[in-house]
Amino acid sequence: MIIYLDLNIFDRIEKIDFLEENEKYEYLQLLDLISNKNIELPYSNAHLNDLLRGWKKNPNYIEGHLKNIQRLTKDLCICQYWGEKKVWWHKRDIYEFFNSKKDEVDIFDETLDELFDFDLGEKSPIHLTKKVPLPYEWISQIKKDKFAQLMFPTTIQKSTLYSLFSDLYSFQIKLKSDYSFYKSFKAQLSKNISSLKGNKDVVNYIRKNDEVPNHLKLDFFSIADAYKPKFEIKKNDNESYYKVIEIFYQFDLQGYKTDANFNNMFDDGLHTFYASHCDVFITNDERCKYKAEKTFEKLNINTLVIKSNEIDKIRDF
Repeated sequence: MIIYLDLNIFDRIEKIDFLEENEKYEYLQLLDLISNKNIELPYSNAHLNDLLRGWKKNPNYIEGHLKNIQRLTKDLCICQYWGEKKVWWHKRDIYEFFNSKKDEVDIFDETLDELFDFDLGEKSPIHLTKKVPLPYEWISQIKKDKFAQLMFPTTIQKSTLYSLFSDLYSFQIKLKSDYSFYKSFKAQLSKNISSLKGNKDVVNYIRKNDEVPNHLKLDFFSIADAYKPKFEIKKNDNESYYKVIEIFYQFDLQGYKTDANFNNMFDDGLHTFYASHCDVFITNDERCKYKAEKTFEKLNINTLVIKSNEIDKIRDF
C-alpha cells in the first residue's frame, strides 16, 4: 500500500514528543502503521515547495523537517518533471533536491525590462513596443470592466503594446506574491463565471456544444469548461496532471473551503495530483481534504482521503 502524507502530517510526527497525550497517541498509531514494511511512503516536490516558503522566512526552520521526511520516506520520491509523460518514482536524496530548488528561487526577473534587458538597457528591442499604440476602442472597453482593471492598470493609463506586455508579466507575479490581489482577482473571476448562468446566449451555446439536457441546470463546471482557454496538450505532457490541477482549482473557485493564497492552493492541488497515484492521502487541512475528495470523485480516482485520526478506515479500504 502506498500512503501519501500532507506536510502537516509530517510536521506533527516530527513534533510527536511534544504533543498532548491524546494527540500523541493518535500519531503513535499512525507512525506504527506507516512503519509497516508493506507500506510505501513517498515525498514530492510539492512538499519541498511548502518547505521552501518556510525557508525564505527562516532558514533555520528547515533542517528538522528534511531529516524527518527523509527518515520516514527513505528518499522515495514521486515527481512530475517537465516534459515527462508520466510521474517518476525514484530514489532522490531530499537534501540534494531541496538545495536544487533553493538555487532556483531568485532566477525570475521582477519586471519586463529586466526580463528583456540583455545588458542593452534602453537599446533593448522591447522598448520599441512603447511606441506601438493599442486600439482606442479596446482600451475604452477594458476601462469599464472591473476584471480588466485588475489585470491591466498600466495598459489603461498608457495604452501601448509595451504596457500590455508589462501588465501581463506583472500579473502572474502578483498572483503568487500579493495575497489581497489574488483574493480580489479570484472573487471577480468567480463572480464573472457565475453571472453567465443567467445569460441565454451562454446557456444555448453550452447546450449546443456540450449536449447538456435542457432539464439540467448548468453548473459552475459547465460554464468554466465552455469558456476556458483551449490549448493543446503536448505529446510528452502528462494529461492527468492538467486534469487534476484544473479540477482542484475549479472547486477552489466556487468559494467553499477556498484558499486565499495562490501558492498554497497550487501546492495543495499538486499534493492532490501526487496522492492520486497512491492508495491513501492523509491530510488534516480541511480545505485541501474537501477539494481532494471532490476532485477524486469527479475524475473517478479511487484514492482514499482521510485525516490522521481516521486510520481505521484504511483497514476497510
